[in-house]
Amino acid sequence: MRNRMSQFTTQLGVALGAVALLSAQAVLAADGGGAPVGKITERVVPARGGAPAATAPAGSGGAAAPVRTPDTSASADRGLSVTSGATLNSQLVKVRTSGGTGTLTFRLLDPTGKPAELPPGLIFGSDGSLSGEAPAVSSPKTITYLIQVQDSGGGKASRTVRLTINPPLTVQGGAIQATAGGKIKSPAKFLNIAGGTGKYTVSYSNAQGGSMRMPSGLVLDGAGNVSGAVPASTDKLAGLTATITDEGGARVSLPVEFNLAPALEISTNPVELTAGATIPSPIPVVTSSGGSGAVRYALLDKDGTTPARLPDGLRFDSTAGALTGLVPSTPQEGRYVVIAQDAGGGEANAKFEWKVNPQLQISFE
Repeated sequence: MRNRMSQFTTQLGVALGAVALLSAQAVLAADGGGAPVGKITERVVPARGGAPAATAPAGSGGAAAPVRTPDTSASADRGLSVTSGATLNSQLVKVRTSGGTGTLTFRLLDPTGKPAELPPGLIFGSDGSLSGEAPAVSSPKTITYLIQVQDSGGGKASRTVRLTINPPLTVQGGAIQATAGGKIKSPAKFLNIAGGTGKYTVSYSNAQGGSMRMPSGLVLDGAGNVSGAVPASTDKLAGLTATITDEGGARVSLPVEFNLAPALEISTNPVELTAGATIPSPIPVVTSSGGSGAVRYALLDKDGTTPARLPDGLRFDSTAGALTGLVPSTPQEGRYVVIAQDAGGGEANAKFEWKVNPQLQISFE
């Protein structure tokens, strides 16, 4: 017997699963002999614990042994998934064969062994390739097929494969609101991605289509998040494009725009209060300008690192940057630092002083 291995490979956009090696065998006897002439083994990614297909025994006395149709229920966890609208550029199915004679020809059959029809737009070639464009679906659609290979010496083998077409990959977003010169400390998602197949990756390119070199400290990751140092201008970000690719061959590209607000700035107002008084309405102690999004404030001790401890009854509103509550009953004064942070990564600080004067008294002369 002469052994041979043929491999047919595809790429779906940037990345896609493929069919690899699993143990299973279906054989026919060669003309004039009773020995097996070939087998086909394959796996469709993802494969998680599926049982192998049954093995058909070779015939004797020159008679061909019948090929047993693989049990589709045993292969229910094997599948090849593509995304609606994805263009399959080349060969999709990676099939490994051994044994056999001469030229190999592949056919796509339905579970009963009859010639199968693919959904509109898809083409299965005699070389084992799947090409064309996956049709549009609103919900996942799964179809079971048999891939059959036949050699020029009369040998045949087949395996079950499950094709799933998933809804289109949709992407929204692309605009990043940030403060010039700020720092986004926690990754913030700027792309909303839905549909498609499996996991997705995000890559970035410049106006010429080459790899984008980000300004120092700025991070745009493969999940569509932004973090790190915000540049002072968008000069080095012109033409920035995000390309989202899923495991089903879909690719979506859209421009990424940085909407930079002026740097965040704050100023404080010294406050003098009367001992024992009740503050009738919040007293603003800080005002801000520039920045992007909501601004929150924190009151720190004069060292600028330790959270401030105000006298009992007196409170600092971190949203409004104001004092509320009851004024201490004894005269005192304090020096603090106000830290302001906005939603776009902007940050600013300023010193703040307050003083409690003696209680107001009245007497007759």
